[in-house]
Amino acid sequence: MSKFKDGLTYPPIKAGFILLFIAFVLSLGASYNVLREETWTGIWKPGNYTLEEEMENSVEIVSRTLKISSDNASVKIATEDSENTYTLSGDTKILHLTSRVSILVEIGEVTYSYTVKWVDYPYTYLSLPAFFIMIVGSVLAIRGYFSFLESLKEEKLQQKKGEE
Repeated sequence: MSKFKDGLTYPPIKAGFILLFIAFVLSLGASYNVLREETWTGIWKPGNYTLEEEMENSVEIVSRTLKISSDNASVKIATEDSENTYTLSGDTKILHLTSRVSILVEIGEVTYSYTVKWVDYPYTYLSLPAFFIMIVGSVLAIRGYFSFLESLKEEKLQQKKGEE
């Protein structure tokens, strides 16, 4: 058991394990996630509109909610899996969507509120240093292990020579 403790306190092995621990902590920090939310509001006049084009490919979207209202309007809303037409006459529709939205306002003006929630990883930049520190720590620990075994072998040979 004392050889095991000696091995753990051997400087290159100890430094390698410390670097591996630092890399582990950095990688945990890099995987930290936060739920973000953004809301767009405005008025649509007759025409075509597409929402959230700039963020669609860069983030993991959790939910989309479109709230539309008008005194007198006809709106066609198309997603990847469905297309629906809504006639608004003084009422409000709340739609929970599953994919990107294309809107065609046929007649009237529509007041809208579009909310998107997504998962953001604000500390992903820590993953690259964690990766390099992990490689250096692994190399140090492995080289230190072989060096420690070599020193044990030499110590054993010294003991045998001392006994003769």
